[in-house]
Amino acid sequence: MWLSPSLLLMIISIVTSICLVISSPSLFISWIGLELNTLAFLPLLLSKKSKLASEASIKYFLTQTLASVLILVGGLWFLAPWGGLATLTLLLGLSIKLGAAPFHSWVLSIAEASGWVPLFALLTIQKINPLLMLWMFCHLSMPFFYVVVLSSLIMGGLAGLTQTSVRSILTFSSINHVGWLMTALSFSLSVGAYYFLIYLTTLLCSILIFHMFNVSHINQLPLLSFKPSNQMLLFFALLSLGGLPPFLGFLPKWMILQLTVSYSLLLVGGVMISMSLVVLFFYLRLMFSAFMMGGVNLTTLSSDPLPFSCLLCCSLSITGGYPDYFL
Repeated sequence: MWLSPSLLLMIISIVTSICLVISSPSLFISWIGLELNTLAFLPLLLSKKSKLASEASIKYFLTQTLASVLILVGGLWFLAPWGGLATLTLLLGLSIKLGAAPFHSWVLSIAEASGWVPLFALLTIQKINPLLMLWMFCHLSMPFFYVVVLSSLIMGGLAGLTQTSVRSILTFSSINHVGWLMTALSFSLSVGAYYFLIYLTTLLCSILIFHMFNVSHINQLPLLSFKPSNQMLLFFALLSLGGLPPFLGFLPKWMILQLTVSYSLLLVGGVMISMSLVVLFFYLRLMFSAFMMGGVNLTTLSSDPLPFSCLLCCSLSITGGYPDYFL
């Protein structure tokens, strides 16, 4: 039960850890915030009572422990005359924390075993602390940084083509977005925060719809009794998440592409554009599956209208909340 006192305490702990990292002037205090975040997220993973959830929580704990050790070692090496090696080790640990490619395999197994609410937290809220530490303590112009960025963009785009699970598709899309987020942070914190907030809004809309209809596999979509209005909301939410103009998700990508061109990062910009087309392709495959049967009712699933909170989130995701957005 999501409003139980124990889980409410864990949610407060996650928020506290984020505030601790934001206000921290030192690497050690930020590391404590990371550890608090890790320990507070484990009960959320275990809220789904199953063997898969238990296995996923153990994988999450071991992976985060490895990353935390690397971050701590990198911080200690800053005290020695090994600044380059310390920065590289710190960036390696934070990349594992983020689930960036090529250190992304742990995210997939955890995402498949998680419920929709822990999955949303894993793909969004759990990335806040590592991204803040990445901006505060790492040199974002070193070659290894751009290797991680390009790997995330390419792996998140190409590997998603082979997936049929909705959770896996959203996870590979998130890995692609990690590449965009890291590039945005290399320009400024405000650009990264702007991209992250819009990504969080657009992902929330899609996950709410999948959660309401209990969709876990792409083959389920043709069999669901979607109302035409719900179909259009899912259609537009996925297009916005993929960054297709004129939806809200296109605006931060457009801004980052302009910055990459102005800073002469032409290779990164070219990979971003090409992989965005690939991501849009597997979102279109999701939508074609939902529209394939033309709304034929093959199940007894309830076709009640979406609640107001979901409609409001969809409005923010698609238009940014402004009715004259398309004018």
